[in-house]
Amino acid sequence: MNDDLHPVAQPRDMKDRPSRARYDKVKTGLDLKWRRRAPQAERIMREVVDALWDAFGGSPWLRCGLWVVQPDGKAFQPGPARPEPAPAAVPLDGPRGETLSSGLSRNAAEGGEHALYVPILDKNAKTWAVCEVRSPAPFDDMDARWIERLFKIFQSIDRPGLPPLA
Repeated sequence: MNDDLHPVAQPRDMKDRPSRARYDKVKTGLDLKWRRRAPQAERIMREVVDALWDAFGGSPWLRCGLWVVQPDGKAFQPGPARPEPAPAAVPLDGPRGETLSSGLSRNAAEGGEHALYVPILDKNAKTWAVCEVRSPAPFDDMDARWIERLFKIFQSIDRPGLPPLA
């Protein structure tokens, strides 16, 4: 799941390390919301990012956001993100692009931060977006599995249209 195909050890000293119980609490809260309303992809994208940020933002996470492939397939457009939206579209290269093309989650270390890139699949098992999470400490396989699980709803509903640029 990481760059060199070796599992990343879970850091023991990371303050407020995400745990299964904390991820499960996020999933339970989202499931309750989604049972009460008709599925709207744009709203669900925002709700997942907000729920993850509310649970992990600032401690330990530094950023949580989505990158949606533009219709022309030439770049990623920023989707919902916390604490700040991304300022502009980015090319389909680097770890985001590799996650898009492989359909596999991956870890990367960039400038003293660690990033986790998780593909978001549609009904046809095609990757249409990438979730990017940043932290001062490495992510592990559990983080990737839980984030994949939270976005699994998009495998049963229509993918959203592109969010407007801010």
